Amino acid sequence: MHRFAVIADPHYHEIFPGYRFEGVPFRGRQGAAIRTRDDSAASTRIFNESWLAFRAALEACVAEGVRTVLIAGDLTDDGQIASMGPALALLARYEAEHGLRFFLTPGNHDVYGMSGRDHAKAFYDAAGGATWVTSDPDAVPGPGRSVVDPAMFCRSYDALAPLWAPYGIQRRPEDFYWECPFGTEDAFSARMFEMASPDGSVTHRQLDLSYLVEPEPGLWVVSVDANVFAPRNGRPDNRRPDAFDDSTDAGWNALVRLKPFILDWLADVSKRARALDKTLVCFSHYPVLDPYDDTAADETALFGATQAVRRTPSPETARAVARTGIGTHFSGHLHISDSNSVADGGAALTNIAIPSPVAFPPAFAVVAANGREMEVDHILLDFPDFDAFFPLYGDDAWTGARSYGEFLYGHVRELVVHRYLKREWPQDFAAALQRLSVADLLALAERPDPIAPAAYAPAGEGEGPSGVDLVTDWYAARKASVLVTRFVPASRMALYQRLIAAYAGRSWPDPLCLQARVQRFLAMMARYLDDARQDREAAE
Repeated sequence: MHRFAVIADPHYHEIFPGYRFEGVPFRGRQGAAIRTRDDSAASTRIFNESWLAFRAALEACVAEGVRTVLIAGDLTDDGQIASMGPALALLARYEAEHGLRFFLTPGNHDVYGMSGRDHAKAFYDAAGGATWVTSDPDAVPGPGRSVVDPAMFCRSYDALAPLWAPYGIQRRPEDFYWECPFGTEDAFSARMFEMASPDGSVTHRQLDLSYLVEPEPGLWVVSVDANVFAPRNGRPDNRRPDAFDDSTDAGWNALVRLKPFILDWLADVSKRARALDKTLVCFSHYPVLDPYDDTAADETALFGATQAVRRTPSPETARAVARTGIGTHFSGHLHISDSNSVADGGAALTNIAIPSPVAFPPAFAVVAANGREMEVDHILLDFPDFDAFFPLYGDDAWTGARSYGEFLYGHVRELVVHRYLKREWPQDFAAALQRLSVADLLALAERPDPIAPAAYAPAGEGEGPSGVDLVTDWYAARKASVLVTRFVPASRMALYQRLIAAYAGRSWPDPLCLQARVQRFLAMMARYLDDARQDREAAE
């Protein structure tokens, strides 16, 4: 039996990076670089709390008695030099003091192709406003004061790789075995590959950081570098950031197309693992199949090509990876807790999506593995000083949380109000859900005539959960799966099940009417909650 932890997307932001501006005092020290409350409210992750949450996750690993920790990408906030160094120093400290061994895989926030790229971020300053720090001397990042600091820069692959070498990227003397897709040579010069642009006119050489390591007898850990920076037509210089497409939405869809040698390698590794009776553990930053309970088609119909849809692997991609025989794959990137499976022929593939310490639900996984059997236990993070930054944010409902998890549950509502409803929803449907209550929607289900979203006027003032409450818990359920039951009361869950039942099996002639859209929305929620129910019953 092998036990290990999987932490995804810690997004570590260094609070004392030494940027060239005054910053604010924090815990008796001057010069803290603290991101604004509004920036966190509009982002799919929070920023400052990562400084505390990553340490809390590492402490929890120590308490759980695990010694092998896989970090499924996005180790740092945005790959900034000023955050990467302290993050790696933290790993080195926990290895020296607690005997932990860390294995990394690249995420889209860790590194940027063979060029690197500039960043600009706003921080609270001593004058009571915000100062922008940028690594680009020619950029004007935003209103107000700005300073230039090269430590805001995100490195390229060839610059980052040597820094990551101790964390699986290259062989260590204590490893029982090590290889990469190119053989047993770990030199970076031997791990280059070529990709062509869509029209074939441009070819780029890039470094691949995939590896297989055996850190303890019988455990094969495979890290897949699924960060694909596809060359653009007519852009031959891959030392320029605009020479390729960002990897963020590409993931395994692009890997299957542009790095097929990875699939051949995985098939060979899987075959050898079975023959040698090794426990095979595979992870990358990106999911290998739809982690949203196969609701991508419904989401597209309701909202269009949302961020979630763009980041969902195609069925063809999932089947191609399934055929390699790896069996189970751990992923990050989407900041969700869920699992899904697919089969192709005789090969089955399960993707286990691991949530982030800095998004709802704040958790990581401890895994017990023996051969192809894996038992996954999610550890929900909490720590006493989660509210250390609240005095800078101001006095509002979001910062009245009593626990770290409750704080991030409140963050989901912030995203619903300030991001999802405004940016991703059709405005007529968003406006309807914001003015209606769950009671109103129950009454609407009884109306056989199709009603336009703007035309429905409820008879009275709805009681109970509002439409925004419903949308918040819809997103919370899809992000957290079984963990959502820790934050949403059972009485409200029961009400949602009643609402789902009221729309199930009904039909309306106009697919764009309010009832039809609510029905599709609730059918998706039913899948999220059904997963939560099944997971809870399995745990019991």
